[in-house]
Amino acid sequence: MGANNLKNAKKFTFQNLIYLNFIVKKKYRVDVCAEKMAVHLDSLYRWIRGENPFPIDRLSDLVNATEDTELLEYFTDPCGFTLLPKIKNKKMAETVIQIGKIMLSATDLKDDE
Repeated sequence: MGANNLKNAKKFTFQNLIYLNFIVKKKYRVDVCAEKMAVHLDSLYRWIRGENPFPIDRLSDLVNATEDTELLEYFTDPCGFTLLPKIKNKKMAETVIQIGKIMLSATDLKDDE
């Protein structure tokens, strides 16, 4: 089974995802991420290899270190949610809110039955 097909496996776990991205695809450097997460390199390797379970309370550190939302999407996609980044610019936030209101009014779903 190729690396791209692994994600389609029924028992694809979060640990599989981080192993795939760190070791198989080499999307991020373990040493750099460990430093950014302020964890020992060996600890991160143990989480990646599945020797120790990845502590969910360190997920935000991992996402910030890798800058990869795919790690969060592993949890949000099955729940039917989409990730949106925080908007720090007030004027931009107001524009996004207005666009959202327009989109909601344009897609006002009514029960035809």
